[in-house]
Amino acid sequence: MARCAVIGAGAAGLSAARTLQAAGREVVVFEARDRPGGRAFTDYSLAPHGVELGAEFIHGERVSTWDWIGEFGAPTTGEAHRYEMWFHLDGSLVDMRTARQLFGTDFLFALEQLRSRWQGSGRPETTLDHVLELWPELSAEPLTKERRQLLENYIAMMTASDITRLGTHRDEDETPDRGLQNFRLLDGYTRLLQRAASTLAIRYETPVQRIRWDDRSVEVTAHGVAERFDAAVVAVPLGVLQRGGLEFDPPLSAEKLEAIQRINAGHISKIVLKFDRVYWPPDMTFLWTARSTQLWWRPGQGQVDEAPIITAFFGGSSAEALESASTAEATEEATTQLSDMLGRHLAGHVVDSRYVAWGAEEHTWMGYSSLPPDGNGLRARLAAPLGPLHFAGEAASSTHPSTVDGAIDSGRQAANEILRSHEGRGDSG
Repeated sequence: MARCAVIGAGAAGLSAARTLQAAGREVVVFEARDRPGGRAFTDYSLAPHGVELGAEFIHGERVSTWDWIGEFGAPTTGEAHRYEMWFHLDGSLVDMRTARQLFGTDFLFALEQLRSRWQGSGRPETTLDHVLELWPELSAEPLTKERRQLLENYIAMMTASDITRLGTHRDEDETPDRGLQNFRLLDGYTRLLQRAASTLAIRYETPVQRIRWDDRSVEVTAHGVAERFDAAVVAVPLGVLQRGGLEFDPPLSAEKLEAIQRINAGHISKIVLKFDRVYWPPDMTFLWTARSTQLWWRPGQGQVDEAPIITAFFGGSSAEALESASTAEATEEATTQLSDMLGRHLAGHVVDSRYVAWGAEEHTWMGYSSLPPDGNGLRARLAAPLGPLHFAGEAASSTHPSTVDGAIDSGRQAANEILRSHEGRGDSG
């Protein structure tokens, strides 16, 4: 029976391991943390319901995450964007209709329209901030400093990188069938991924130090002990690879190393504030801002026992700048910004909080990935196998990067590559 190692028990690693195990392979999963899930992590101590500190939504009604949801009977909310979106602009809270009037166009689609105009004009690929030069072609309303910052915050939140690090061409996600709705898991991502991990042989708190490989096998070293496998799936975050968290012997190819170094390993953070009661508009789903906290939402929306909790979600340099802060310091900063926007002094009303900076997490070192200028093809290069070495993760997904479902897809792809390669060698399960 072929023996396979999977490095990392996030969504990609679990997906790869489950696919290989279902095909009759012996699988060992190595995980540096004491839990499965990676950047998906639910806090169950803050409220009667789970609060996501990592991945929050299911992005679409036709994505692979639903396979696991169906398998484990995990309940979900209805789609989130059917509710109210608010904006803090010109010193006031305004609704979507007013925001469209202020921008003179649909804010949520403005950058995509500008990007399409840039590409359609034959202009060369460059950093995404240059598309804002075309703003007068899209709207008669001036792009004030605050409105520009709100647009840049939108991109930083969506991509985990600043607009100055992104290419003017779209990322490689061109699949049209994922759907437009967004959902939450009522029991949280952690319980879904725990169920996905429950039948696997996972060695927790076992970080891998070295991977030696040749054309036909892989030697994995963890805690100083080397173990031989027929193949391995490397499913650690891109940030870990960029920092040299794994030693490869022989070194990875120049093409692989270029992909690892050039793909943006962006920064994402969350500050979760629990109050003694609700102080924001009760129908508010999202609050978009030009401030460093970028985007706010209600993590308990859709729960029958929603607690008075609100999350600040922010990315790029705004997240990176706060990564050295303590939970108390991050809580104070977020509370001050929220107080200013709501016009209320809220500092004495915060009863608990959580802060996670994924770009500073030891076994992650990133939020999620995005592409730099002239970056198309880098994800496929990252995912390409090297002999018995295979690679998976959201950064290696050319269909749905930066998402849990993209990670699941890439794990399946890596596992199926192993199965096909062993069939070609005449190996049996």
